[in-house]
Amino acid sequence: MSKQKLFYSLCKYTLFFGLFYLLARAQLNNVISPFSFGMFFALVWCNQNILILSPLYIGASYLSAFSLFDLYSALATCFVMIIIYGIHQKLGKRILPQLMIVYVLLCQAVSVFLDIYSGVSPVVVFVELVFGLLYTFVLMKLFESVLSIGFVKKFTLTKSICLGVFLLSISCALRSVEIYGFDFAKLFILISAIFSSLILPLTEGGFIVTLLSLGTLLYDNNPYLVAPMLVTYIVLSCFRGKHRIFSVLGMLVVECMNVYYFNFYYSTSLIVFLPCLITALFTMVIPKKYYQKLSEQYNASFASRSMESVINRTQNAIHSRLLKLSQVFYEMDKVFRSMVKGRASEDELKALMLTELKGKLCVDCPEKNRCHKLYSEETEKTLCMLIDKAFANGRVTLIDIPTTLTGRCFKVNQLVYVINDLISQYKSYATLVGNIDASKVLISEQLYGVSDVLHRLADETKKTVDFDDGMEKKISDELLYNDVVCSDVIVYHKNENVVSCTLEVKKEDTLKSKIPSIVSKITKSKMIVESDQTSPHAGWQILTLKNAPKYDVIFGTSACTKSSSTKSGDTYSLIRIEDGKILMALCDGMGSGEKAQRTSTTAISLVENFYKAGFQSDIILSCVNKFLSLGGEDTFSCLDMSIIDLNNGSVDFVKLGATLGFIKHNDTISTVECESLPLGIISTLSPTIKSTIVSAGDMIVLATDGVADSFASDEEYTDFVNNTKTLNPQELADAIMDKALENNHGVAVDDMTILVAKLF
Repeated sequence: MSKQKLFYSLCKYTLFFGLFYLLARAQLNNVISPFSFGMFFALVWCNQNILILSPLYIGASYLSAFSLFDLYSALATCFVMIIIYGIHQKLGKRILPQLMIVYVLLCQAVSVFLDIYSGVSPVVVFVELVFGLLYTFVLMKLFESVLSIGFVKKFTLTKSICLGVFLLSISCALRSVEIYGFDFAKLFILISAIFSSLILPLTEGGFIVTLLSLGTLLYDNNPYLVAPMLVTYIVLSCFRGKHRIFSVLGMLVVECMNVYYFNFYYSTSLIVFLPCLITALFTMVIPKKYYQKLSEQYNASFASRSMESVINRTQNAIHSRLLKLSQVFYEMDKVFRSMVKGRASEDELKALMLTELKGKLCVDCPEKNRCHKLYSEETEKTLCMLIDKAFANGRVTLIDIPTTLTGRCFKVNQLVYVINDLISQYKSYATLVGNIDASKVLISEQLYGVSDVLHRLADETKKTVDFDDGMEKKISDELLYNDVVCSDVIVYHKNENVVSCTLEVKKEDTLKSKIPSIVSKITKSKMIVESDQTSPHAGWQILTLKNAPKYDVIFGTSACTKSSSTKSGDTYSLIRIEDGKILMALCDGMGSGEKAQRTSTTAISLVENFYKAGFQSDIILSCVNKFLSLGGEDTFSCLDMSIIDLNNGSVDFVKLGATLGFIKHNDTISTVECESLPLGIISTLSPTIKSTIVSAGDMIVLATDGVADSFASDEEYTDFVNNTKTLNPQELADAIMDKALENNHGVAVDDMTILVAKLF
């Protein structure tokens, strides 16, 4: 153990011993002593070391009155509790609050017997036991929170009540300690009053001073400290924000009035002034920086308004930067689009070929003058005719050359070779230019997509954040009441709706299913856990909850590979994308086998990642299509997608070369047909897009052409899906697959995949 930890432990257990001693002396009306054993059991329940606590408790109990009865009672209490605690540790089970109450009764059996044996009234013993049980429960709640979280956090209602009861007991205990007329309770209340006025908010400081004052009343039913302490705090509150010397002087003046004018203390001796003088000296000796540090740490929990302002200012700055960045990508998109030149026209290429043909073939020919001067018109016409045939057929042969030219040209073979070479170069050129232009368009579309994503992100960050302190306090109270230790709660709104609630809870409480229901009850909106992250503080977990969408979805899938193939060309995806949307995509690569599988996997992977990045559907499809068409080989894919919005039940169907899709209602069915070509065939495409609204219980059915083609007609396929009575999407997918195989006599003549999604 490090020196720092050792020092901390020594300080902690020394404090526990002092509290045991004080609380053992504390009595209600000088008769009932319910506090000391309550603190012992509460600390044990909070997993403080029982082997250290037990001798401290026993020693404090004996020293408080030097009574053998108190010693025997403390020994019996600790002995029984050590056995019970050891059993729970061996079993690896935590002591439940309900069981702790039972164990308190069991451990106090000897104490009850000794009290009655020594002549204490059974009524007093009973009241002491009941009050002790209640005090144990209060300190269990308080210590569970304070020992884990500390005081520098928000005061929940439950925590405030428990702290108030504890302060009452401490004040009552201090009232029992008086040496030569020096009142320790008065000293403690005065120090608490002046520190509260300098550090805490007015209401919280007043709450503490009032409770401490009332605590002295509980000891002997004498209210002589209540009025002077409250008057002192009222005067101290008037000097909030001023130099502490004014608070000290104000306290001294009030003390003089309490002694000489109001005669609250029934004495005017110097010993009566001593607590006030010690408090004044103590207040002035402590450096100012410590007051500031304590105030900043405590009031950090109450600075949500400032935090809200800072966050909103930051969001506005981010909004502005994102808009500017979006504009940069938009300008880059325009630049790339302007760079698309397009290939030359066929007439321009023919004229170019004619010039180049003359340059390569006729420039050094001895018959050049005769061909291009004497027979210029005929020669020009013949060469143009040959070039036309080359464009039409892809090449020319000796048979294509007219006799009028062969009779006078000595380079007929060279003529055929040069024309075929030039036409080959044209094809390469056309492909190259087309690919370059397509690449520029592809880059341009991606730049535009990035610009659009940034613009929408900028709009999202522009929404102002509104923190709800009242709701945060209610959630924290309710969680603590339900045995969920929560160190911090942040609730923020956008557009008057609860958007997010972030909790820092004990790691062992993370899996408690009641957390979302508690938050939902307070926010009056169904909440679900969006993320679960490890907190920077050891032993804590951060839960982020958000509004649950109106709908959820379950899936059913069924797939079968073509009988003659080892790999399926079908690939599907079921993923959650932004804003509570589900992407259900099915891609059917041309043919079957490894090549088809590679093509469909590439297409579906591109679609997934574009959607995750937040691109719009039209940009996604155009980019994926161009990626596939630039591959230089026949990489066609049928794409069938449904984008389901769980917030409102809307569905966007996007089909490219896909088969029929269905929306199966309770007793009816709707079809979604496709009229567009697959991906990768041509550089431009017009997908079939249909938007509709679905209801709870509706099922969306997508399948590849291997399934649809197994039915004799679309009508038969539709009727079968409609007449299959089931509420389970997996059963529906299996039934369609079984029927498709049955139609083909048990043989899969093509890859077959079925996706079914059901909203609920």
